[in-house]
Amino acid sequence: MIRLIYGKKGSGKSKKLLSMANAEVENAKGNIVYLDDNNRCMYDLKHQIRFINTSEYSIDTTDKLYGFVCGILSRDFDISSIYIDGLKKMARYDSEDLKTLLERFDIVFEGIDAYIVVSGDDEIPGHLKEFIMN
Repeated sequence: MIRLIYGKKGSGKSKKLLSMANAEVENAKGNIVYLDDNNRCMYDLKHQIRFINTSEYSIDTTDKLYGFVCGILSRDFDISSIYIDGLKKMARYDSEDLKTLLERFDIVFEGIDAYIVVSGDDEIPGHLKEFIMN
């Protein structure tokens, strides 16, 4: 299941994602992975969460991000949740690239809860509405 946290820059999306990840530690049925484009929240996460700074791996497209995530999933079959912050900085994309990435993620995240921060100034694009978290 993929859920997007969508909003303008500076609207508290990252704080919400961080809080959700930390809250999940108490009841997690598997491993939790948190991807970010820098180290800004590394020390705010509980130690049980696997933090990965994607800027250390030359990820700059949606294809590279997809491959990177598939590599993580292939190594650890016990992942129950994955949190992705800084998607726009991680992988430069346009609306169609994002749609394709989410469709691809939807397949590989079967049985995994995925929460992804997406920044946008406009109204939520129609093809993203199915993924928006309430």
